Amino acid sequence: MGVPDFFAALSWRDGLDLGLLGLITYGALRLLRGTRVVPVLLAVAFLIGMSFVARALDLVAVATVLRYFLEYIIMILIVVFQQELRRFLLRLGQRLLPGSRRRTMQSSLDEMVTAVDRLRRARVGAMIVLEGHLEASAVCSDPGVEVDAAVKASTLVALAAPHPVNTAHDGALLLRGGHIVRCGMICPLSGRDGLDPRFGTRHRGAIGLSEECDALVIVISEERGEVRAVHLGECSDPLEPGELRAKIDVWLASVDQRPAVPTGGTADRPTDSAATSASGFEAGTDGASHSLTPRSTARSEDASVASEGGAR
Repeated sequence: MGVPDFFAALSWRDGLDLGLLGLITYGALRLLRGTRVVPVLLAVAFLIGMSFVARALDLVAVATVLRYFLEYIIMILIVVFQQELRRFLLRLGQRLLPGSRRRTMQSSLDEMVTAVDRLRRARVGAMIVLEGHLEASAVCSDPGVEVDAAVKASTLVALAAPHPVNTAHDGALLLRGGHIVRCGMICPLSGRDGLDPRFGTRHRGAIGLSEECDALVIVISEERGEVRAVHLGECSDPLEPGELRAKIDVWLASVDQRPAVPTGGTADRPTDSAATSASGFEAGTDGASHSLTPRSTARSEDASVASEGGAR
């Protein structure tokens, strides 16, 4: 049967079948893009092709070994990539049932900004993670302790404050919707070169976490009393409370517009004007600080000086 005869024999059901299969494959590869699963799947596809070739050439030994190996490959992949599989199913469900972070978090933002300002003034180091569509704790080396509390300034300060009975204060706090759901999370450190040399473990952990998911990470420096926001691997300049609130609003809008970003390695970052417009962020010009500043809240040095003078 020639190629024209093959296509002539296809019915509309065959076309629908192939189209749906291609769509499912494309969607799965998009969700898995950037993870360590893709190279393994390519290797498995290569072995399947080799198995067909071995049977066609009547290579009995090779065909037998590959057949037994491929019979157990599904179980092997489930065991080896259980975390990636869980992440894939989570992301698939979040794409099918998208929710608005803006509605669920808006009421708790004032409390959180108040808590951040208190910690900044008291020079208490802390890291607060606002979870987007991807599960932030799944990429942490230690997911910390489960918490179920409403977002209140006093609760956030108590969880972040260092004292002998609070062993989780060095880790990150995780906010999901209008609730505090975890504390004491240990975030993956970024290994990227060119970061600000003043950044310590807390800032590198915030950058590393934001490279793996779409969360907005707020970092309070105990040494300098500065507040910075980190998103998609980029760290902002020091922020005042009003600027932090504007930064969060921009992030919420970008999360509502963009369902998810790939995990693994480095998260996708805006690379053109369209992506920048969608996220509402643009990279600053200071390469050392890796600033990421909302265009609507850009501030001048004079305004910063005036603000500091008013605070005194």
